[in-house]
Amino acid sequence: MISSKKVTGLLILAVGLWASTAGAVDLDTVAYVTMVEGITIVEDTALNFGDVALNDGTVTIGTDGSVTDPNFISYDATNVSQGIFTVTAIAGGTYDISLMENIPVVGLLLNNFHLSIDGGADEVGTDTFLGVTLANQISAFNIGADLTVDSANAVLGANQTIGYRLTVNFN
Repeated sequence: MISSKKVTGLLILAVGLWASTAGAVDLDTVAYVTMVEGITIVEDTALNFGDVALNDGTVTIGTDGSVTDPNFISYDATNVSQGIFTVTAIAGGTYDISLMENIPVVGLLLNNFHLSIDGGADEVGTDTFLGVTLANQISAFNIGADLTVDSANAVLGANQTIGYRLTVNFN
């Protein structure tokens, strides 16, 4: 006759084997992903204020290339241009767009940026544009801005370069 200890041991072994095989299952499955091109920005035309007098005042270049010069400090309105950029992104996507001066020049201030997308009306706001939906995969961004001259600190010189940053973030 088999002892109760052996029966109990065999029973525990059988239950353990049954539980380990019945309680574990492997399933191989897949994950889906759609690869899309990230946002790219190419500058086609630089924002150019042309010849500006060393006098106090502000010159505005519109997103359409127009010049507003209430202080009469712009000398060559034919040598100015709005900034034009080609932005490639997901069509129908919503983006936050910001513009800011990031390399200043003493005596010159670049601010009050304006943005027009694909020839449309200027986006609401200045410098920061939230929740902008891009209708096209490839969009033309026209950038306008104010250049304010502080004649006490600005210096004479050709081709002075004020850096600014265009940031496009996908929401």
